Amino acid sequence: MFAKPYVLENQNQLIDKTVGFIEILSSEVYEKTGVSLYVVALENLGSKNLQEKQQFFIRNLKNPYVLLFFAQFEKKINIIASADAEKMFDKKEVYWDYIVSLIPKKDDELTPQNISAFLLNGFVDIADRIAEYHDVELEHSFPKQNKGVQIAVRTLLYVMLFVLLLLFVFVYLRRRG
Repeated sequence: MFAKPYVLENQNQLIDKTVGFIEILSSEVYEKTGVSLYVVALENLGSKNLQEKQQFFIRNLKNPYVLLFFAQFEKKINIIASADAEKMFDKKEVYWDYIVSLIPKKDDELTPQNISAFLLNGFVDIADRIAEYHDVELEHSFPKQNKGVQIAVRTLLYVMLFVLLLLFVFVYLRRRG
């Protein structure tokens, strides 16, 4: 079987497990939706500018495709999608909610583990959104967090903490008085 490489380039930015997972998830998304998901993780752009480097990678991609592009030295992350794929998800939402929130503040914390974490988080969200658009289930994706349950549990914990605090104050005041 000739596997299609979905990590087009990785200049020691992503750890091997992440690369393997991206390949598996990308294959599944392609099989179920026809959309190709790619990642490029560069240390730097070399002698080319950002547009030239991105064009180098997307020139041979077949529609529909999504390319998650990262250049560490230049501090650039782009989500490039073909016109067909662009209407399947909101790039800005993925970028701000799933990638930027995990980027370390200090440059020395940009380790392959941290880079893998924020790129993989965005990548999985893109895959999930494309699958949702096509109304298919992905076997290899991360389990979705149920926001409603999360909010309910958090609220319940705060209420319990408040009740315990009130009980503590009540018992304390009764013993003093």
